[in-house]
Amino acid sequence: MRVTFRGGSVARRRAAGPIPFLVVLMLGGGVAGCSADHSNPATGVAAAPSHTPDAHAATAVAGGAIPTKEEAGAMWAARPAFVEGAPHRTQTAYAFAISRPDVLRWLPCYCGCGAMGHASNLDCFVKPTEGAPVVYEEHGSYCDVCVDIAHMAQDMLDRGQTLIQIRAAVDSSFGGLAPGTPTDLPPA
Repeated sequence: MRVTFRGGSVARRRAAGPIPFLVVLMLGGGVAGCSADHSNPATGVAAAPSHTPDAHAATAVAGGAIPTKEEAGAMWAARPAFVEGAPHRTQTAYAFAISRPDVLRWLPCYCGCGAMGHASNLDCFVKPTEGAPVVYEEHGSYCDVCVDIAHMAQDMLDRGQTLIQIRAAVDSSFGGLAPGTPTDLPPA
């Protein structure tokens, strides 16, 4: 079955067959729906932050609260090279995760990243921290499924959809790709 999203065809991503998928799972991966494009040579090299986000902002994002515009700006200024050098679409997904963690924390990710310990789509972009400066998660920088879910959420939110409607659409559109993260349902 071929399912097409803005990021491309899921069937195309699985064209290599089951062997690479099994190897990834045996090595502790679980990135069944993720793109394997690591073409950014700066991946993994952190950029020197021009502003250091404060502990309150990091805790707000990790806890799913909306940071202030200033806090979000400071966190964005401190983004690492793997975000700064990513395609525009990926950068906008990271920016949405920073500015609206209250949305992504209620949405599961269906790329298989639950095997990495992720609990929601938010974890694909930002690592859970307690009181430390925000820590960006590299996974979202190379996973089309993570980015597609964040963009769907942003588009639906911009159109006035509720968290329940966004969650239902994400579950319906992505639910068959890979096991979802163990994400609680949003409040009614």
